[in-house]
Amino acid sequence: MKNVQAIILAGGKGTRLNCVDCPKVMLEISGKPMIDYSLENLKKAGFAKPVIVVGFHSQKIKKHLGSKAIYAYQRKQLGTADAVKSAGPQIGKKIKNVLSIYGDDSAFYKPETIRNLIKDHIKNKSAITLLTVEKDDPTGLGRIIRGKDDRVIGIVEEKLASSQQKKIKEINTGCYVFNTDFLWPALKKIKKNPAGEYYLTDLIEIAIAEGKKVNAYKISSQEWFGINTSEDLAMAQEMMREKNG
Repeated sequence: MKNVQAIILAGGKGTRLNCVDCPKVMLEISGKPMIDYSLENLKKAGFAKPVIVVGFHSQKIKKHLGSKAIYAYQRKQLGTADAVKSAGPQIGKKIKNVLSIYGDDSAFYKPETIRNLIKDHIKNKSAITLLTVEKDDPTGLGRIIRGKDDRVIGIVEEKLASSQQKKIKEINTGCYVFNTDFLWPALKKIKKNPAGEYYLTDLIEIAIAEGKKVNAYKISSQEWFGINTSEDLAMAQEMMREKNG
């Protein structure tokens, strides 16, 4: 895609999956590391060589993928915003928009969904476009808050959500497209949270405060599946078997 680059966030440890000697994204789904699915989906969407942000056991990802990707290194686990910021030096100056996805929940994205997300972002001249889905059970996930005109006005995490907000079923997948003129300066404005990390979700509030356009692109919940537990991984195995017939 012209003047668009993709970033895969793949530096996580996978603590809940007890990943001791390999990065979370190297865990296999149907005999193949989940990072492979992310890379293949992006390639079919038009990204020949995305930037992969690595951290924990980074050498194992590099050895596995070789020259299929451009690598950026996140020195410490300081959150998603820090991870994207780490990729900055590897993003060319001609790049006008950046797609950011996780390497542990993008195995089921359709390439056409990725293309359509970016087209929608560019068409609407948005500062941020976030990918959302509706979940029958959104427990534990960030809810999308919309205003009277149906525009996105925020994301609220479960622990901070009111009883009314917890009824919202539209959730944030963590996949975004950012206009780089907004992104790079805005990343510097994010403040460290009580956990000592910097989160991409804070960019929504920054964009809205600056009068920038924030758009949401909703897709089928079948295309997004977060893998955080051994049960999730087993479910992903079954879903991939069904998908591949």
